[in-house]
Amino acid sequence: MADSNPQGLYAGLDERQRYELDRRCDHHPPRSTVQAEAHGRWRAAMKVLMAEAMRSLPPCRETSMVLTSLDDALMYGNAAIARPPMANGRRGGH
Repeated sequence: MADSNPQGLYAGLDERQRYELDRRCDHHPPRSTVQAEAHGRWRAAMKVLMAEAMRSLPPCRETSMVLTSLDDALMYGNAAIARPPMANGRRGGH
């Protein structure tokens, strides 16, 4: 388990690594109503896809995997909206 003392937690990490650790792990509440609305739109879009999967796919392992994958997409989309930019203005892989 990580040391709760920030000095111990960040020991051996350079400034970029500390920033990236915080960017990935800290809670990032919406900074604006625009960002909060983006979360809402993303959740609504994913809910439409999940409902369609539940309606149109048979109950089986593969359908369960589809829903799990959509859960992952919901989580990653919200993280993309919430997290601050990568260090040095780097953009993600798209």
